[in-house]
Amino acid sequence: MRLLILGCGDIGTRVGLALTEAGWTVIAARRSPEKLPSVFIRQQIDMTQPASLAPLGEHQPDYVLVTPIPQSYDAAGYETGFLGAAQYLGAQPWLKPCRRVFWVSSTRVYREAGGGWVDEHSALNTVEPQANSMVCAEACIRRSATATVIRPAGVYGNPDGMLVKKVLSGRGSAPGAAFGNRIHRDDLSRLIVHCLLRDSRGEWVPPTILACDNDATPTCDIERWLAQEWGVSLTEEDAGGRPRANRQCRSSLLNTLGFELAYPTWREGYAQVVLARQSLE
Repeated sequence: MRLLILGCGDIGTRVGLALTEAGWTVIAARRSPEKLPSVFIRQQIDMTQPASLAPLGEHQPDYVLVTPIPQSYDAAGYETGFLGAAQYLGAQPWLKPCRRVFWVSSTRVYREAGGGWVDEHSALNTVEPQANSMVCAEACIRRSATATVIRPAGVYGNPDGMLVKKVLSGRGSAPGAAFGNRIHRDDLSRLIVHCLLRDSRGEWVPPTILACDNDATPTCDIERWLAQEWGVSLTEEDAGGRPRANRQCRSSLLNTLGFELAYPTWREGYAQVVLARQSLE
C-alpha cells in the first residue's frame, strides 16, 4: 500500500514510521521535507499553493492522510489553513481514485459550550469563523473523495509542550469548571494506523471518529497535578483571550473499531510525560 501524508508533522511522522515498518510505502510532504525521516519518499509542498499539489498524483497513493494546521490563529488563518487547503486538495484529479482520505480535524467544530456531552453526531459550530472554516473543510473533503474525518480532542504528550512549559514557569490557569478531554499523541497516531490497516483489509471504517480519552477534566486541575509532581508553585490567573472549550467528549466507536487507548485518562498520559521530561534533564 502507498500512503501520502500531507502536512507531515509529529503525528504524520509517527503514522508513517509505523506503516513503513508494516511494509507500506510512505510519501511524506511538507514545506521542510528535510526534517522528515529518510525512510519516507520526501516531497516539498505548500498546501496553500495548489500548483504544489498537482505533481503528487505521480505517486498514485492508495490512501491520503492530511494533518492541516491554521496559517495563523485568526479567522483568515483558519480559512486558509483548513478550508483553502481542502478546496485545493479536493480539486486534484488524482484524489478521487484513492481508497480513502483521512482528514484530521478537531473537536473545536462542535457547537456545545455549556459542559454537555458530544459525540460523532453532535451539532457543529457554524457561527465562530475559525470553527466554521474547519466544518466547511470537512464537508469539502467528503464531497471530493471517500473520506474519514478524525476529530481529536486536545493532543498532548510532548515533554516540551506548551502546557508543560507553562507549569514549569510557575504559571497556572484560574480555577474554572470548563470541561475538556484530551488524547495522547501516541494514541492518536495509533488510532490512525489502526484505521488505515482496517480499511486496507476491507473492514469497516466510519466516516467520522471522535478521538478522545475517557476523562473530561479542567486544565487547571491537570496543571496543579503537574506542579505537585515537579514541586512548582503556581500563580493562577485568567489568561484572557478566547474562552476555553467547555464540553465532554465520548466516542463509543473506538471500542467498536477494536481500538484500546494506551492512555485512557490524562493521569496515565501525563505520568508518561513526567517520565519523558526526566530523561531530558
